[in-house]
Amino acid sequence: MAEKYDLVVIGAGNGGLMTACRASRMGLKVLVIEKHNLPGGAASSFVRGRFEFEASLHEIPDFGEGEARGELGLLFDELGIETDMVPIKDAFRYIVEKDGVRSLDVTFPHGKENVMNFIRETCPDDIEPMERFFDVYKDMAAGLEYWGSAKGNPDPEILRNEHSNFMKIMTISAGELFRVLGMSDKCIDIMTAYWPYQGIDINTVDASRYLMMVYGYFVNGAYAPRARSHSLSAAIVKRCTSLGATFLFDTEVTRVLTDKGAVCGVEVADGRRFLCTAIASNAFPEVIYSKLLDDKSLVPPFERKKVNAREYGFRAFSVYLGLDAPPDEIGIKDYTLFISTTADSKVIYDSSVTLEYSDYALDVCCLNIAVPDCSPAGTCEMILTISYTADAWADVTEEDYVKTKRRIADQMIGNLEKIMGFKIREHIEEIEIASPVTFARYMGTPQGSVYGYSSLRWDGMSSRLVAEGTEPTIPGLFFVGGHASSLSGYFPTYTSGNRTAFRILGYVMGGGK
Repeated sequence: MAEKYDLVVIGAGNGGLMTACRASRMGLKVLVIEKHNLPGGAASSFVRGRFEFEASLHEIPDFGEGEARGELGLLFDELGIETDMVPIKDAFRYIVEKDGVRSLDVTFPHGKENVMNFIRETCPDDIEPMERFFDVYKDMAAGLEYWGSAKGNPDPEILRNEHSNFMKIMTISAGELFRVLGMSDKCIDIMTAYWPYQGIDINTVDASRYLMMVYGYFVNGAYAPRARSHSLSAAIVKRCTSLGATFLFDTEVTRVLTDKGAVCGVEVADGRRFLCTAIASNAFPEVIYSKLLDDKSLVPPFERKKVNAREYGFRAFSVYLGLDAPPDEIGIKDYTLFISTTADSKVIYDSSVTLEYSDYALDVCCLNIAVPDCSPAGTCEMILTISYTADAWADVTEEDYVKTKRRIADQMIGNLEKIMGFKIREHIEEIEIASPVTFARYMGTPQGSVYGYSSLRWDGMSSRLVAEGTEPTIPGLFFVGGHASSLSGYFPTYTSGNRTAFRILGYVMGGGK
């Protein structure tokens, strides 16, 4: 007889892990099925030679200690997830340079007081707009708290009278918000630096999403796990297991089973079946609907239209470098370095639809700056990342694949050396190149998207949060991960996975209704 669970989680990515942890803590019987031999999805690491490379995470906000403990740190504390996080000194260094002309070079700090001092020195006319920026965050946080307490059914009068700014924020882009606040062009350019973390240009991404991320970094700081993001995934699995959850690794779900119009279980590759009341999918909706679902007629027409209308987010291309010299010998001083050819994120976004794009945003991270002993003594490791906004690798043939990714990696290293004066090539001991094809193979995401769906104006975090729970899919089926309500990123997937578990509890305790 097949085993019966309250909840089966398909995929041990960040969202799935957090859903499993919260659900287990609330007493649900949980099974997590992961086709890889390790948990975490993108939250993992790998070893080449004597280097252990971080697969994807550069930094994460809202940990901290004491009064600086942010939402994510408090969530981990509440769930009993033990982590070892290291603070990162500065938010970022941002350089804009093209054809040898450097138009911007700033190092942005962490901490509200430090931020305001930076603004006084760099953009003295923007002191009041920055103060308004921090006030706007309070308005948004209060509005989100009320919306959550109203359980998706807020009183229009309360929204209109007590949270009018919140409603305005939810309808505009981050770029529009900055202009409404009265920020100068230079200040906006600096505030735009984090846009690659959102996967969409600053005039498209909704203000609420960008504001939450930027505020988290600016006020509560950024952190890196001492033992790579795999340690975060392992810590959540450890806690889930102690709460009674069961994990099956090296096991692939091949069918989602239904009965009387609702999900009722899953079947795995070896034929075993596991029955359940609810399913939380870390896999994209189209994977469930078109590949795994046993009765595709159950997919609501609206869900089909929504999936077809959405666009995939950033497809990452990363170069992992193990260098045989310490950071100071090479000249590396910054943990996070953003290098762009222009401060206009729309130009870069539109340019990155093909392999050969002239305007780019290069994200450079050196973990040793935060965790000096993350690599052997006398060495350091770097991650260089660019992203594509379309399926630029679709037409690369098998014969040209290796040559193409080596050529692009060489261009990225060349750009870094030229702009920063680093001697990279002569120090390379290990190199690994991950294209969107690599991420698609290891994560199982369509086109190698590491950012879920694009945060378009009609489909951003604000609209998804407002609609959360009101757009019914197949009864008992819930989606978690970078494609879910809060979109991509470690913080959003952890928090939205946790939030979804409460909806699942209501469904299970209601007898599947």
